[in-house]
Amino acid sequence: MVNSFVLNPVLGQILLWLYVLAGILQLVVWCLVFGKMGFRSRALKSPNLQIPKSPISIIICARNEAENLRHYLPAVLAQQFDAPWELLVVDDASKDETPAVLQSFQEKNLGVMRVVRIAEKTSPGKKYALSQGIAAAKYDHLLLTDADCQPASPHWLAHIAAALTAKPETEIVLGYGPNFAASNSGQTTLSRQTTAVPSSDGSKPSDEYAKKNKGLVSPDEYAKKETQFSLWSRYETAFVAAQYFSFALVGMPYMGVGRNLAFKRQIFDRVGGFISHLQIPSGDDDLLVNAAATARNTAICLEPESFVYSDAPKNWSAWLRQKQRHLAAGSVYRWPHKIILGILGFSHAGFYFLFAVLILARFNPMIVVGIFLLRLFSILFVFGKILRVLREPGLWWRIPLFDPLMAVYYGAVAPWLLISKKRAGWGRQK
Repeated sequence: MVNSFVLNPVLGQILLWLYVLAGILQLVVWCLVFGKMGFRSRALKSPNLQIPKSPISIIICARNEAENLRHYLPAVLAQQFDAPWELLVVDDASKDETPAVLQSFQEKNLGVMRVVRIAEKTSPGKKYALSQGIAAAKYDHLLLTDADCQPASPHWLAHIAAALTAKPETEIVLGYGPNFAASNSGQTTLSRQTTAVPSSDGSKPSDEYAKKNKGLVSPDEYAKKETQFSLWSRYETAFVAAQYFSFALVGMPYMGVGRNLAFKRQIFDRVGGFISHLQIPSGDDDLLVNAAATARNTAICLEPESFVYSDAPKNWSAWLRQKQRHLAAGSVYRWPHKIILGILGFSHAGFYFLFAVLILARFNPMIVVGIFLLRLFSILFVFGKILRVLREPGLWWRIPLFDPLMAVYYGAVAPWLLISKKRAGWGRQK
């Protein structure tokens, strides 16, 4: 049994009021910001796929990705789209079999696929490679994804393109990029070995797509293989997505993910490309959105058929390196975004810290526990709805476990990563 301690009455009252303030702030954000995503279903619907669409270029940057290209590129090439489109793959000075793999795909898909070859790696990250891909693209509408990613359906391109052309003022579309292992309406489950995906109504995939992406497994079968780490990784991905989608819905878009991001070339030119943050290896996706996105020019697309799945980090070490890259990019967000996100993370961590202190001190336990339960039930309700929108099974009942882990991340892990001097590159090294 944990021993309690006595708080000075004045200090106890200060900590209690800080705890109440953190709880109120969290409730306001969850109900008024995250609630936009949980309850505004009309805002999440994809535009009619029959609306006229402009030609579009899909851009993938690949460095030492031969295996992933063999595995995932067929699903990208299987896209069904009723306007001109191309797949442009930038080979960023790969040292493995990537050039040969790309040549084979290109020969089989003449007129659809092109390859841009960068002979020598001269800068960290993939910003140079991506800028070369954007410069070489035929069309002014651009859709980004990664070499280790697979679209959820052959209609991914159509859904994202429809969202990009639905309104004249739209210049950016934010798509969702879940980890492999998320199922769609409880019907099937994606994994690296099982890559066919049902449509948004739970029906089977199209015959053509199924032939190219064989292998279905039930959620119960996959649940036996899913570890606590992979569950956590899915949860954290969904949590971050819920945050940036929700803020976009309330008029403050601040980031997107490069595995499922579309934009018009004009915004890339308007902000000067990557020149303002070229020194940071990461941030080729979220920093572009952070610099160019506004409440008026940004749309989101959350049709399940528009999701793009990718491999989760393999372990905690890989996850920490990934978070370090993300935080390095986040450090140069616009100041209003940094302040709001900082307050949000600090209130999350502070709420749990103050809860622990007040409970151990047995200071007004009825009030402390009451506020704690009010916040917890609010999150269970709101995030539960969001997880259904994102088609993320098996996570709702783990919220009471993973929400405190998010507090630990905000309060301890993120600060530690920010002050660490290590910087990770990108791509597989040989």
